[in-house]
Amino acid sequence: MSETKVNSSLSSKFEETKVNIVQKLPDITGLTLGEFHIDSRLEIVSGEADIYLCSGTGRYSGKKFLLKYYRRENAVKPDVLEKLKTVTSPCVAPVENFGAYQGYQYVVRPYYRRAALAELLAKGTRFSEEDLKTLIIPSIIEGLKAVHDAGILHKDLKPANLIPDDTGAHIVLIDFGISSDAGKNTFVVTQTGMTLAYAAPEAMQGIFHKETDYYAFGITVFELFTGFTPFQNPGLSPEEAARLASISKIEFSENFPEDLKKLISGLTYKDISHRNEKDNPNRRWGFDEVMRWLNSEDVPVPGEGTAPASGAASSTFQPYRFKGKTYTSEIELLRAMLVYPEEGLKDLGRGILSHHYYGMDEKKGDLVSAAEKKLGTDAVANSRLITSLIWNLRPDYREIVFNGRVYTSIHDLGRAFIDAGTEEALQNHGLRGDSYPLTNAVKEFMLSGIPEEYAEMVLKNTSVRELFSKTSALWKNDEHGESDTELTLILGYSLCDDRRIPVGGKIYESPETFRNEMTALVKKNRRAYMKLVEEVRSDLDFLDKNIPDRASRNALSRALDDAKLAVFGDNEYHFKNGQEFQSYIQKLVHEEKPYEIRSLLNRYKTSLKQVSERVGQRLSGCPAKKMQRDSPASGNTFTGERAFR
Repeated sequence: MSETKVNSSLSSKFEETKVNIVQKLPDITGLTLGEFHIDSRLEIVSGEADIYLCSGTGRYSGKKFLLKYYRRENAVKPDVLEKLKTVTSPCVAPVENFGAYQGYQYVVRPYYRRAALAELLAKGTRFSEEDLKTLIIPSIIEGLKAVHDAGILHKDLKPANLIPDDTGAHIVLIDFGISSDAGKNTFVVTQTGMTLAYAAPEAMQGIFHKETDYYAFGITVFELFTGFTPFQNPGLSPEEAARLASISKIEFSENFPEDLKKLISGLTYKDISHRNEKDNPNRRWGFDEVMRWLNSEDVPVPGEGTAPASGAASSTFQPYRFKGKTYTSEIELLRAMLVYPEEGLKDLGRGILSHHYYGMDEKKGDLVSAAEKKLGTDAVANSRLITSLIWNLRPDYREIVFNGRVYTSIHDLGRAFIDAGTEEALQNHGLRGDSYPLTNAVKEFMLSGIPEEYAEMVLKNTSVRELFSKTSALWKNDEHGESDTELTLILGYSLCDDRRIPVGGKIYESPETFRNEMTALVKKNRRAYMKLVEEVRSDLDFLDKNIPDRASRNALSRALDDAKLAVFGDNEYHFKNGQEFQSYIQKLVHEEKPYEIRSLLNRYKTSLKQVSERVGQRLSGCPAKKMQRDSPASGNTFTGERAFR
């Protein structure tokens, strides 16, 4: 840079800064911090610090300096300042001293009497292509290389932080207040960021690397030439400017110099997935490319050759910051957004997601942008919107989230519904009780429309979609006879082969398991068995009608058939049908037990008559006249009459 020749017309554009002294004395005016005596506070608007003009003493005697006294604690990083003290480039403002006074940090740098480039732009000054090529661009890339070589990321490159030195031979990088020490890392993740008008797509996520500074450099060159940033173009409508800003697309005027257009396009290329591949033409320009451009070499413009493929693999996915974590895999990011849709909707609504995707894939960027325009005030519709967007972005992604958990198949989702239904049945001691949080979650999930979208977009299964649609309609209209628990179980049984059933305060692994346990109970205690079946008969009838496979229904039917008995007395006699009763009487006759026959007829005459009338047949060996002559015994009981209907 020392050999750079600056023409007089360019030098004349650099004005001296006018020092406006604040009348009242600030706290530190008149103090001496180190070798710097604080002369006065400058009337310079700064949101982060008070600015003071200082005079050097001792070895700095006779020189003027600028002191920034930061308002917030821990405003600047000491490790960055230590490294800056080692940088000797004429294009980087040296850190002469730093420290703290009364708990607040200060930094001292040389005072430059010329105005920063932002001040010149505000007064209408514009810089020609020649101005940029002969001084400004060479100075900036030299300064960036010096700080990058020292392991520092500037993070806030813009005209306000570029100032001519007193000779006018160099443009100097100033203000490292939000800079980061990258150390040996290729990028850093931080909460502080650059000014939004100059922010690269990755900076919107708090991710910074060398290429992030070069993106800001490209925006700065555009502004120095035109007087405005690409997305503050007075020739664009506010809507168009906002749209272009959301996708980081720069529009050039027809008379924009082709050489500058090429430089800016290379510096603001959005896809940084190839940034470490030096020979890859599709990488954002850095120091080497800009130097070759200055030397009039034909440097390929990234993106004008092979564009990134739609649905690129995770190896080309740009890091994305979401809920405090940096994601380098697109699938992992989309899974996180499915689990936390409210947070994903925030990024979608703020344009952060479209900004990011346009930096990798224009088609995907268009998908996200279209979703942005559909956002409304309906929380359920918005939740369905972002879920559909995720499946559109990655058609190969087959997961769905229900109640905060990720499910990889429709069968897993069905089992989750059965989990909810069976647990709820236990809470309610049956299938007809009130709804609890578990089945309410299923109901809300179905009413959201997300399952229908999943069936159509991911499963591409019309039958499943119709099942979801019909179930949602039942819940929406609230005209169904089933309880929420029953509808939940119907869904679960229809989606998977899980056949767990809730009966009598217990969950059985299958109807066959229930049938086997009931068979054992019949042999052990028929009375207990009969009581249980009568208590849960309505639940068993429901399950018998709604479990879809025949084997399960048959097992339940057999369990119900076992309960179809005519029981006399205190479980003294029990018969499945008239034929079984007849066989028992014949057995007593054969064994010559007439007294037992008479006792049976005398005690249960009325009940036997009722059974006889229902089955419509005459009981062999029991003439009606004989039954009518015998008087009924008091206290006789009869249960299980439905077995003879």
